[in-house]
Amino acid sequence: MDRMCDPTHTGNARANDSMSGALPNAPLSGHWSSARFQQLMRNAYPSLS
Repeated sequence: MDRMCDPTHTGNARANDSMSGALPNAPLSGHWSSARFQQLMRNAYPSLS
């Protein structure tokens, strides 16, 4: 499992022990994430609607 896809992963010293920012139930890195794509569409600027 890719730890950066785990929303509870607290990183490491190089990342200042920051949370990963992953969405819950995120797929492994490099795999399609419908939830992430939808989030990107909602947050797009300028708006895509």
